Amino acid sequence: MDRKLFTTLLAFSFALLLVYLLFLITSPFLAMLVWATAIGSITFPLYKKMLLGCDGKKNLASFLMTASVVLALILPLIGLIFTLSREAAQAYQYLEILSPDASGMPLSDIMRHPAITVWLDKIKPLTAPFGLQLETIVLPAIRQGISYLLNYSTEIVKNFFAFLIKLVLLVIALFFVYKDGSSFLEKLWLATGVDEKLKNSICETVSRVLGAVMYGIILTCIVQGALGGLGFWVAGLPSPFLFGTLMAICAPIPIIGTALFWLPGAIYLLIQGKTVAGLLLMVWGALAVSSIDNVIRPLFISGKANLHLLVIVIGVLGGIVAFGITGVVIGPIILALLLVFLEVYQKGITSNNQH
Repeated sequence: MDRKLFTTLLAFSFALLLVYLLFLITSPFLAMLVWATAIGSITFPLYKKMLLGCDGKKNLASFLMTASVVLALILPLIGLIFTLSREAAQAYQYLEILSPDASGMPLSDIMRHPAITVWLDKIKPLTAPFGLQLETIVLPAIRQGISYLLNYSTEIVKNFFAFLIKLVLLVIALFFVYKDGSSFLEKLWLATGVDEKLKNSICETVSRVLGAVMYGIILTCIVQGALGGLGFWVAGLPSPFLFGTLMAICAPIPIIGTALFWLPGAIYLLIQGKTVAGLLLMVWGALAVSSIDNVIRPLFISGKANLHLLVIVIGVLGGIVAFGITGVVIGPIILALLLVFLEVYQKGITSNNQH
C-alpha cells in the first residue's frame, strides 16, 4: 500500500475515533448544548447591540446578555418547577395512600365515597346495557394509573438534581456561544474548506429554521394555553386565564404538560357531581389541548421556515422520537441541511453537464 495513502487513512480513522469519543463525552449534555446554541443563535442580533453598548468588551457583553436570558426565560422556568415540585410532593404522599400496596384507605372504600358515588350512579345506567361493571373497569385502571404516577414521580425526584446540573451547563454554554460563537464558526469553516456560497446557504438555512422552530413552539404554546383556558371557562372552573397561562408555560413538557392542569380540573368537576362538564373537559383536554401541538406546530414552523409541510412534519415528529423534546430543533434542521446539500449537488451536476 502507498505510504501516503496509508498515513491519510490512519489520520482519518483517528479523527473518526476522536469524533466518536467526543460524542460519548457530550451526549449526556447534548440537549442543553443544542438549546444553548439555539437560544444564542436567535438572540445573537441583540448580543451584537449589547456588544456595541459595551464598547466591544466581549466578556461584559456576553455576561449581560446571558444574565438577561436567564432573567427572561430560565428563572421563571425554575420558579415554576419548584412550585410544581412542592405540589408534586404533596400529591406523591396522597398517591401513596391510594396505592394498592399502601396501608392507607383502599381504593374500594374511596369508590364508595358519597362524592364519587354521585357521578358513578349517573354513569351506570349508560354502561349497564353493554354489561359493563364500573367497579371491575375503573378500579384496575385507577390502580394502574396510580402505579405509573408513583413511578414517574420517583423518576422526577431522582432526575431533578441532574436537571439542575444541565441547566447550569446551559447557562455556561450560552455565555460561550455569545463570546466565542463567531470565531468558532470561522475556524470550522476554514477547517472544512467549505465554499463561500455553500457556507452562506447553510448559515441562512440554519438561522431561518431555528427562528421558525422557536416561533412555532411559542405560538403552539399560546394556542394550547388559550384552548385550555377556554375549556376551564366553559366548564365553569375558576381563574381560566391563570390556568390557561400555566398550561401555555407547561405545554412544551412532553406527555404531561397541559394535563397537569386540565386533568385535575376535570376530576374536580366529577367529584363535585358535574359529570357532563367533567367528562367534556377531559375529552377536550385530551383531544384538543394536549394533542393539537402535533398538528399546528409543523404548520407554524413550515410557514415561517419556507419549507414544505411534509419536511417539517417528518423533521419534528421524527426528531422527537429520536432525540426527545430536543428533536423539535434538531429534526427540522437536519432535513433542511440535507435539502441544501441536495440542491448544491444538483447545481454542481447541472453546471458540469453544461461544460
